[in-house]
Amino acid sequence: MNTKQFLYVQVLSHEGSFSRAADTLSITQPSLSQYIKKIEKQIGLTLFDRTNGDVRLTDAGKVYIETGRKILDLEHQMENSFTDLSAYKSGSLIIGAAPYRAASMLPTIARSFQALHPGMHLVVREGTTAELVEGMEHGEYDLALTLLPIDNRLFAWEKVMEEELVLAVQHDYPPISVATIPERKFAAIDVKELDGKSLVMLTDAQYMQKQLANLMIDHKINVHIAAIVKSLEAQIEFVKAGVGMALVPSGIERFCNDRSVVFYSFNQPLPKREVVVMWRKDRKLSATAEELKNVIHSIEW
Repeated sequence: MNTKQFLYVQVLSHEGSFSRAADTLSITQPSLSQYIKKIEKQIGLTLFDRTNGDVRLTDAGKVYIETGRKILDLEHQMENSFTDLSAYKSGSLIIGAAPYRAASMLPTIARSFQALHPGMHLVVREGTTAELVEGMEHGEYDLALTLLPIDNRLFAWEKVMEEELVLAVQHDYPPISVATIPERKFAAIDVKELDGKSLVMLTDAQYMQKQLANLMIDHKINVHIAAIVKSLEAQIEFVKAGVGMALVPSGIERFCNDRSVVFYSFNQPLPKREVVVMWRKDRKLSATAEELKNVIHSIEW
């Protein structure tokens, strides 16, 4: 098995279609099909069940994927050890993050880390909270920036910052009655202000949407769906366009320097999102990964 072979099998498994997998890999469908057949011939077993137009892993395929992840994990640990031994002159570290955090936090982290080790670079892999946890479990990252809670049996973590839940509204939205509360980031409003309002929401599987659902239950309020989008960045653009309000984490105001969006904190002490840097418990961090972790903690968020 080599990295290219594993990548082709992994992508095909994820996409469940030769055509979609070929598009993702930027190769032709016949080329991908021939490559998979070549791998199957080499190992003497079928990796994919191709009946009824569906492409699903066979038991042999599942073993191939799981074993491949372990092999690549060991290779990555070996590369990290070699990097440490060469006094950090060159190499890379892989860090996972949600798209929002990749855009809002990682440029600052990368700049600070590069100042320490000009010959090294960060490989940023974006994913949802669930994807980051799964990727870390399979050894795909050195570190990941994610949210609590996480499984303490599998992962070690250190707290980086807290994000306050805030309301984003278009800049010309009618004035709202506010209060000044010292520990809040913005002028504060009562959560009841949301009752009956139109909100731009995220998909049900996303963490922020679950927090909104809990808020509605806890405070007995109802809201209308103005739109459903997949990212915090898209939420903000919809707010700018006047489609509706949005419940977002503090920190996203970095994307609104044009003052087209106004943010409000809440009077009520709503739960905060705890952002952590995590790694696998059973995998010793390399010296460079430890330094990257220290860089993350050194930045004033």
